[in-house]
Amino acid sequence: MRFFWIFFCLTTLLFAKIEHFKTIQSDFTQKVTNDQNKTIIYQGTFFATNDKKALWIYEKPVAKKIYFNNTRVLIIEPELEQVIITTLENTPNIAQLLQEAKEVSPHKYITKYQETTYTIFTQKESIEKVVYRDKLDNAVEILFSNQTTNLFLDDELFKAEIPRGYDIVRE
Repeated sequence: MRFFWIFFCLTTLLFAKIEHFKTIQSDFTQKVTNDQNKTIIYQGTFFATNDKKALWIYEKPVAKKIYFNNTRVLIIEPELEQVIITTLENTPNIAQLLQEAKEVSPHKYITKYQETTYTIFTQKESIEKVVYRDKLDNAVEILFSNQTTNLFLDDELFKAEIPRGYDIVRE
């Protein structure tokens, strides 16, 4: 569940910063460091549209897909043969987040959502990285690379298919 909120908040922030893009695709590396200085590094690819659809495809260290739309999040975890489906009842207003993000220096923005402060670093109209501390006091840094904007992304990309035989958990 902890990772769900990390992805939820980050996706919301990415939409806030890419509002003027029709679509975006980027590789990412996510570093999560706990209070004992142990780090887990995740890698994958991120896709998003300006109409609030997103897909995180995690490749390392475990495969996982996380689909976002206006009303729900669907997490497919092949190693667990499990799908988690949850609704987005507490979705922040994307326009409001964009308006509230304050530029504190060139290419550096700060915004806050539910007691978490996010620092967003940009470079040439691209998101370079997002850093924050999650609710478990883990330091999270997500680095973006190989970004492409305004490319064609077929809607089929954002339609999750639940594999036959997987357990379904509704939250």
